[in-house]
Amino acid sequence: MPWFHLDSIPPVDSAAFLDGKEAKHALGARRLAPGDRVVLFDGHGTTAEAVLTGNRAVGGDLEVEVGDAVRVPLPGRCIELAASLPKGDRMSTMLDMATQLGVTSFRPLNCDFSVVTKDRKRQDPTDRWRRVMLEACKQSRRAWIPKIRHALTLGEAVEDARSRSAMVVMGDADGGPASSVAASAELVVVLVGPEGGFSPDEFEMLRARKVIPVRIGDGVLRVETAAVAIVAALHSD
Repeated sequence: MPWFHLDSIPPVDSAAFLDGKEAKHALGARRLAPGDRVVLFDGHGTTAEAVLTGNRAVGGDLEVEVGDAVRVPLPGRCIELAASLPKGDRMSTMLDMATQLGVTSFRPLNCDFSVVTKDRKRQDPTDRWRRVMLEACKQSRRAWIPKIRHALTLGEAVEDARSRSAMVVMGDADGGPASSVAASAELVVVLVGPEGGFSPDEFEMLRARKVIPVRIGDGVLRVETAAVAIVAALHSD
């Protein structure tokens, strides 16, 4: 059944409305009709089956009849992606794929060699990032939209992760397999640097703070590729 987003899930047997954009997608691209069943989710762990009634409201909203709701727990291992921002559409690609793979939060990193940072953008990208992750949740049937955390420097991000008792990892050709180093961790923070990599000073800081290197290949990967590779490796066990 296709998934559609509502900010909150109404009680069972009540009516809810998919907004105009969601309604257009349901009736157009998905070719749904009255009587078809769908899944509603609020992005915070609650889902419910629903049935399209076919009734339309002013503005094109589409009515559905809500069934029983189910509470979906967070995964046993939460993964936070803390990454320097890649340029252009590659940012959307990274968030889309990382969300499908199950990251539970994202933090922009400001590194010494970062070219793009959140505070240098002309418009706050948070809403656009959330839309990308929302669509990825629909695609992958995930009940939790990743939380977007505020930007930090690399050192600040490591300290914040330590304060939450997280295991902190980074990609490194000399590291061990991601599935084994993170097997027992309930929260893993994945650090991904910019195109130029971490600076020598940053590498020294990461080694001093015993950030765990994980192996994701011999080549030099783009930001979004490295992020997806590490997250996928963490799920390989």
